[in-house]
Amino acid sequence: MHYAEVFVDTIVICTLTALVILCSGVSIGYGDAAGAELTISGFTSAYGGWVSVFTAIAMCCFAFSTIIGWGLYGTRCIEFLFGSRANKLFMLVYALVAIVGATMNLGLMWSIAETFNGLMVIPNLIAVFLLSGVVVKLVKEYFAGEGKKQ
Repeated sequence: MHYAEVFVDTIVICTLTALVILCSGVSIGYGDAAGAELTISGFTSAYGGWVSVFTAIAMCCFAFSTIIGWGLYGTRCIEFLFGSRANKLFMLVYALVAIVGATMNLGLMWSIAETFNGLMVIPNLIAVFLLSGVVVKLVKEYFAGEGKKQ
């Protein structure tokens, strides 16, 4: 069910949010911040003032669940790399970074977050390169008839 949650969140919710913003007629200036303010003004313009409270609550729930999810993923990665003894230190550092991120300049925080998200490409590309031979072998085996149902 994990994949269905990602699909619903990424494809359905984000697409519907974009469609509401685009169909609402809210002005989107080139280079302007297009974050929570734009989303709330798009929904408010389309559905009325009451929806701004609902949208703000939904965004808070999404942000909170994202923080918890990333913490869990980070904990599992740290546990895999360094053992379960490193989990407490990671969670302490993670909590401190979350507090700093919530209190610092929003633009700087997003720049740092985007930079670190972009840096995740490096280990992924290394893994893809190292595993490419395994993938080619498995694909050849599959198409050679070993992947057919019996």
